[in-house]
Formats: sequence, structure tokens, C-alpha cells
Amino acid sequence: MAEPSIHEKKSKKRKRRSETGKESAAQESPSAPQKSPPQAQRRKQSAAQTVLSQLPLTASVIPTSPLGNPTPSQCFCIVKSSMYISIAPMYSLAPLQGIRLQHLDPLTMTYYSPVSGIVLACLHVSIDEADSAKVAGDSPFAFVWITAEFLVWRPKRGSILQGRINLQSRSHIGLLIFDVFNASITRDKIPATWKFIENVIDEDAALEASADDETNGEANGDAEALDEEEDGESKSLGYWVNENGKKIEGKLTFIAESLEVSGKVFSVQGSLLKLGDVKEDLTAPGSGK
Repeated sequence: MAEPSIHEKKSKKRKRRSETGKESAAQESPSAPQKSPPQAQRRKQSAAQTVLSQLPLTASVIPTSPLGNPTPSQCFCIVKSSMYISIAPMYSLAPLQGIRLQHLDPLTMTYYSPVSGIVLACLHVSIDEADSAKVAGDSPFAFVWITAEFLVWRPKRGSILQGRINLQSRSHIGLLIFDVFNASITRDKIPATWKFIENVIDEDAALEASADDETNGEANGDAEALDEEEDGESKSLGYWVNENGKKIEGKLTFIAESLEVSGKVFSVQGSLLKLGDVKEDLTAPGSGK
């Protein structure tokens, strides 16, 4: 029996590759089970649940605030918004599912300008004139108008907010609102009667601790040594005390001075003074000590 020629061998290889490609395409067809949401989307959904789990707000006593004990502003609202969106062919039999996965879920925990706030959840969505979806040219996508109801966190200038302190330095106090949203109170918005106390570390003790850290790093690995260095750096910043010498820690009530939006990222600039008030001589040497 004659041995197959080189051309016949190549032809058989191409045929096998073609059959393998068809099997892969069949496995990746729209009828296949849907993949789980990306890790980033799951993190955003978890952050939204963290916020929602803290509702409703209560007027808890925050003794460290110079503003007294005002009731936190209810900055949550339900907003309706219309959108003109596309529906992928794979969701032609389940358009609402496709609309949520492709267009609404990605808005969670981001600043959405049409509703002027942070989207926490989409409560309801409906397709306007469901029988009038449009297909443009040879595009496989259908285009429709939808109406959605969003639960939105929408603070404004003058809102009373509460945050948990996660950083203190001579220049500012950093906070997390609902353990999620970033807020900052700069030095010129902190009462003049408050003072910043730096952590004073004895030089000999610091050198000894540094040597111990290096030894521990060699014995236990770089990761643990890095954690210890980060802990030491955060502890060396210090803390603020009020006019009575009480350490400022835990939760703090403040006024929203301004709101900053960069793309879909949102942060709050706060104040512990009345709106418009600014301390004087903050840039003078030795001020705040």
C-alpha cells in the first residue's frame, strides 16, 4: 500500500483543524450557560449591599463632632431615567435580562450624570413600546428606549454626613462614608481649637524595631515584613484632639462642602465649620501644634 503523499497529509490536518474549530464554536454559542459576572462587578455589587445594609440612618450620638448631634441628611432618592440602548442578538428572547447585564448592572456604585448621583441599585426597568424595536441596516442589534428607576445616593452642598475615620494627618482627616465612599476634611476646615498630635518615636527604639523587622522579614517572608512597615508608617502619622484634649477617632459628623466627580469616581470634601468659614494663619510655621 502506497504511503500518503505530503499534500494528502496536509489536507487531513486542515480537515481536523476545521472540525475542531466547529466544535469550539458550538460550545461558545449563545445557548451555552452564561458566565458569572466579572470580579470587578461582584465587588461593586458587594459595596452597594454594604451601603444598603446600613439603611435607614439613625441620629446616633457622635461626641467628637463640633457640630453637635445633628440628624444625618437623607441623601437617598429614587430617580427615573430614560435610556436608548441596544439589545444583543443573544438576548432577543430575554431582552430585560440583557438590558440589566449589559447596561444597568455596570452603573452600580458609579456616578451617573443623568441622575446626578451614585447608583446603588436599579429597582425597575421597562421597555417603552416593546413592539417597536429598531434594527439599523445590517446590524444584528435591536435598539429600544427603556425607562429605569434607580436608587441613588445624591448628597449636596450643606448635607450632614457621617463617616468613619480611616486616616489622620497634619493636612487632613480621611473618612469612609458607609465604609465605601471617600471623604476628606482638609486642615482649613478643621476647628482652630483642635490640635494635631504627632506620634513621637524614640530613635533608639525605632532603630531596634527596624532591625527586628529585617530579621522577621528574612525569617517569615517579605509579605509580613511589608505589612509591618505599612503598620508602622500609619501609626507614625499621629491624631487630632479637640479643645478638651479628647482624641478624635471612630465616627465623625461633618458638613458636605463640595462634591468632586472625576469620570465615574465620586468623592466628598467635608467641613467641621460652618459653610464658608475658613481658619486663618494655617500656613504659619508651627500652626496646628
